[in-house]
Amino acid sequence: MTEAELTAFLNDAASRRVIKDAEPAAKVRPGTVRHAARACREGRSSDILIVDLDGEQNPISHIASLLEVCRPESVILATGSENNVTLANDLYRGGIFLYLPKPLDTVNLRSAIREVIAVSEEQDRPQIQASRVVLVHGKGMGVNTVTALLAYLAADMGRYVSCVDLDADFGSLSLALDTQPERGLAQLLQDPDAADALAVERLQVQVSNRIALLAHPVDLAGQASFEQHGLDSLIKALTSHAHLILACGASMYQLAAIRHLVTNHLIVFEPTPAGVSIAVRWLRILEGATSSLIMNHARSLPKVLGEDHLRNAFAERLPDLEIPYMRNMAGAMALGEPERALTRREREPLTRFLRSLLGGGAS
Repeated sequence: MTEAELTAFLNDAASRRVIKDAEPAAKVRPGTVRHAARACREGRSSDILIVDLDGEQNPISHIASLLEVCRPESVILATGSENNVTLANDLYRGGIFLYLPKPLDTVNLRSAIREVIAVSEEQDRPQIQASRVVLVHGKGMGVNTVTALLAYLAADMGRYVSCVDLDADFGSLSLALDTQPERGLAQLLQDPDAADALAVERLQVQVSNRIALLAHPVDLAGQASFEQHGLDSLIKALTSHAHLILACGASMYQLAAIRHLVTNHLIVFEPTPAGVSIAVRWLRILEGATSSLIMNHARSLPKVLGEDHLRNAFAERLPDLEIPYMRNMAGAMALGEPERALTRREREPLTRFLRSLLGGGAS
């Protein structure tokens, strides 16, 4: 599949078989990340290394040892039985390219190897030629789910995404993404001169290789100032970091401050009379701005609204996207993997909608 040299150190036979199925030319050896570090200390490291964290009490320390002895050009992928976004973030910060939870899957592994090769062929992270700033409205209507889904699908399409939760009191996007945000967003928002590209880069925590998060830590709720003159500068700085900026939890004050920068407003609502009423209010508030209606079946509810009701409420306009109820979504969100709850059939309309949303930002 590729001419890149691949070596894997795995301590279970099932994982070793998957590696051989995905990449027959790979050198597969029994062992863990500790054995990989020893092998690289004694000889030249492969272009791609896959290392097993299972069986080690402190795998992070062995990762550090491995990075000290392998070539700078080597790309390291880690695997293990722990399916934890916090662990994955620690690994990414430490220099691991990708974390693959067990059980390994041939399709996902091949996709990961293709991504390694694609990134290795790039000199640097691609320069962002055009960025889309999207505000997601509709608190309590499944905004976190919609934001997370669009972020993961955009990342699957090769785009870099910055997710921003502006709600300082009840923002929960970080919980939905199972990622602890960095401290300092409130201070950044209060100082328009502080929100430069470097400061923004320091505050963004990686959810995955292509998804970053900016949010207020939950334990600092209620401490943010209303004087947020730096929001405009923050959004402008993010446009150099990501093809797509997904912001939710904006107050009316924040909406007014960045409305001129927003490419599209996503109005998320449930198919209930209350949900439609809230969506209609948002359309009035956003009159004249580009907006999209997303009807989200966040709960398993009986059908109470017909197409005629929607047409009358929205002046003959129908939703731009309808997301069906997915009973596996709650579990997938708890693991920080909302896209895994989608079937291929459910993914297609979301992907089409996302392509239209990205527009020139997909370049």
